[in-house]
Amino acid sequence: MGLACSQIRLLTLTTRKADCELGISLDSIEKMALTREQSALSSEYYSKLQAKKVCYYANGQYSKMDYHHLMGGLNYMEVLNGASSLKSDNNMILADYKGQVVLSNDYAKAITSVIGASAMDQNGRGGTFSQDKLPEILAKVLPGFNVQDIKAVIDEKELEARSYSATTYNTLNGTSTGNKVTVENTDTVKSKIEKLVDFYLPIFQAAAANGWTTEYNKDADPKVNPDYVSDALVTGTFQLEHVNDVGNYDEGTTLTYFVTSGAVQTRTDSDTREEITAWYNAEKERIAEKENYIDMHMSDLSTELEAINTEIQSIQSYIDDAIQSVFDWGAG
Repeated sequence: MGLACSQIRLLTLTTRKADCELGISLDSIEKMALTREQSALSSEYYSKLQAKKVCYYANGQYSKMDYHHLMGGLNYMEVLNGASSLKSDNNMILADYKGQVVLSNDYAKAITSVIGASAMDQNGRGGTFSQDKLPEILAKVLPGFNVQDIKAVIDEKELEARSYSATTYNTLNGTSTGNKVTVENTDTVKSKIEKLVDFYLPIFQAAAANGWTTEYNKDADPKVNPDYVSDALVTGTFQLEHVNDVGNYDEGTTLTYFVTSGAVQTRTDSDTREEITAWYNAEKERIAEKENYIDMHMSDLSTELEAINTEIQSIQSYIDDAIQSVFDWGAG
């Protein structure tokens, strides 16, 4: 009976020994995975610290590049007032990796209101269109300025002195009578429209020549992600283009080109260093805690395995002695 019990106990211990050895093996694999994770974390941490942001310099400080700086908006008073946050090179515009101009929903609406809603597909992309439509489109973007005056400025023609109808009369220098503005001279009107055309025309010339897209607007919304435009320029999702007088892109206008020209800056975002370091330390601590748990588990399994091996040897010795005694008794 003792021999049978010993055999059962030996089988039980052997099974548990196999479980311990498997556990130690799995823990070793998990530790190697943690080592790789720690290595990847360190690489990501270094990469984050070295990551560049595309910025512009204005008012004595660097600000992250955003859509408004590059493309403006329907509030054209900023252009008229020479807002320092707007780009200094008006021929620099934002396009995606396909070369299509990145347009706001308002800009897209100005185009579709002139050339039809079918100009934009269900993905928010539009194809090329005739540049003859540009004065009409700009008139939608610049309320208070009519198509004829905008076309005259584009064609470098003179404007006649007359009562000028404007949505907001104080956008022009003149005297107000109701919603009319009496312009003092043609130069006043012409200079203002020239300033607006100089800023907005390259955007829509490029859209007419290369196509346009609105599909990034949700992600590029500064309220959703203030870093989107800067990050997309670094990764290549967006690109800066320099537009010539017919809407085509000049060759060789990479991000480096605009950095070299001083139109933009690439800088390490020092403001996020503390945040990045805090994230790294938290992740490193998480990995260390997991590794400590695995080490303790491996230690417990190793201790148990050592005890099992000792007991197996003891039982095996007992079984061997019992079997030998039977042979000795038979021989006697």
